[in-house]
Amino acid sequence: MWRRSRERWAAKKSLDELMMSTLKFFWRLKMFKQQISISPLLILVSAVLIFSCVKKEKIEIGAVLPLTGSAAVWGQNAKMGLDIALKEINESGGILGSMMSLAYEDSESDPTKAVSALQKLININKIQVVVGDIASSSVLAMAPVAEGQQVVLLSPGASNPDITNAGNFIFRNWQSDALEGQVDADFAYSTRGYRKMAVLYVNNAYGGGLRTVFEEFFKKLGGQIVASEGFEQSSTDLRSQISRIAAAKPDAVFMPGYPPEMGAALKQAKEMGLKFQILSVQAFDDPQILQIAGDAAEGVIFSVPKPPDTSDTVVSNFMRKYKQTYNKEPGVCSDTGYDALRIIAWAMNSGARSSQEIKDQLLKLKDFSGAAGSTTFDENGDVLKPFIFKKVENGKFVSL
Repeated sequence: MWRRSRERWAAKKSLDELMMSTLKFFWRLKMFKQQISISPLLILVSAVLIFSCVKKEKIEIGAVLPLTGSAAVWGQNAKMGLDIALKEINESGGILGSMMSLAYEDSESDPTKAVSALQKLININKIQVVVGDIASSSVLAMAPVAEGQQVVLLSPGASNPDITNAGNFIFRNWQSDALEGQVDADFAYSTRGYRKMAVLYVNNAYGGGLRTVFEEFFKKLGGQIVASEGFEQSSTDLRSQISRIAAAKPDAVFMPGYPPEMGAALKQAKEMGLKFQILSVQAFDDPQILQIAGDAAEGVIFSVPKPPDTSDTVVSNFMRKYKQTYNKEPGVCSDTGYDALRIIAWAMNSGARSSQEIKDQLLKLKDFSGAAGSTTFDENGDVLKPFIFKKVENGKFVSL
């Protein structure tokens, strides 16, 4: 009797469990049908989320600049220009809706460190476009790496003539020394009437390139180079070189270099009681020179690219924003740094994404309106711009 009751209880329990399982099945089926019915909405929401993520993905551009070291003044100037351009680009919608970012690396004014910085940006950051360097020696060192990896390298400050043939992926929106050196030599010989010139130059790719072009062209014009003295980058004592130049009795001295060394040379020459007419280059166009040399800089004449038209909207807006942001006027390479990033953004907003596509697009650049004036690249990635001359007068830079 007890066993029969137990069997009836077990059968009832099994039936109850079967009924519960059946109810659960139909409930799940109902829920599944509801999910199927709203799946288009889920797909739409998912698509919006995915699109939003893609839209917010940043396009990273590299920048290798001398943020420290003897060329730091120009590297910092270029960085300030780049930062203003970056803000403008992103506030205007970025690159076809994607925001742009900059990955900075400090070359420390050292070619070896510049190469290491470039390799890091290429291998770790996977960057295809790099702005830099300012120093010619660093650009020439980086060029084989950039060319070999097919990474676009755009320099806002390097001027050595050898950069012209450094590779298909190497560009610069700064003038070549091949032009400036000739302009300076012609000015010395034809305008100033000098026949005997000495050269005091920083012994690297920048100073050496200008020295070579100047000396060759000056001699072709009929002039004589009576002394040629080099000094190492970051030198603080140039008295020996100055003494040897004084002994050669030149009509004037051509001095291509960096602000710290050129300022020291002028100051030491005055302390030695020597008076030279100094001709210099666009690197002289920086207030740091006047701070270092003081009144020893009086009378120095130097070449600079013809300034852009300040009535131009791009030029005036850049100068206004720079002054508002940093409470000072733009320095050497500030405008070319600004233009460099805007030129890259122009190429990418035209649809170029790979380094090959960006390189091809840059070669099409013509009459680009920038803070440094109009820019057009030739087949070698060089730009050509006219020069004028300035002079230090009463502690200020004035146009001749």
